[in-house]
Amino acid sequence: MKEIKPHEHTVQYYETDQMKVVHHSNYIRWFEEARIDVFEQIGLGYKHMEEMGIISPVVSVQAQYKTMARFYDVVDVEVRFVKYTGIRLSIEYVVRDRATGEIRCTGQSEHCFIDESGKIISLKRSYPDIHDTMMQYIDKKES
Repeated sequence: MKEIKPHEHTVQYYETDQMKVVHHSNYIRWFEEARIDVFEQIGLGYKHMEEMGIISPVVSVQAQYKTMARFYDVVDVEVRFVKYTGIRLSIEYVVRDRATGEIRCTGQSEHCFIDESGKIISLKRSYPDIHDTMMQYIDKKES
């Protein structure tokens, strides 16, 4: 099993608001950037999975804002797969300031797996190799 590295993001000027802090909507985008990066890291890149006919839409997302990030800060977005059934996947995120280690935001997202027609699929049944890979990265403390 390959170690998952946090996703690095440098705060861009356009991501800030009139108060010169990151606008809250951008944290959700960072969750997505990190999720896509992690799937690439474990060999299950979204592009490849979509070419196979597997789509993984977000069915819920939430964020808890802790402290403010500002222009040009570097943050690490840590990703943990906390629950996986073969049909659904729950992910937790921690956005942490790289310089100070201070937590900026935490969050969760839930996903399902569907085919191109929108029908729910079971990776366990239809794609056992992908299912086995996913199982390796589930945080055993939570499952």
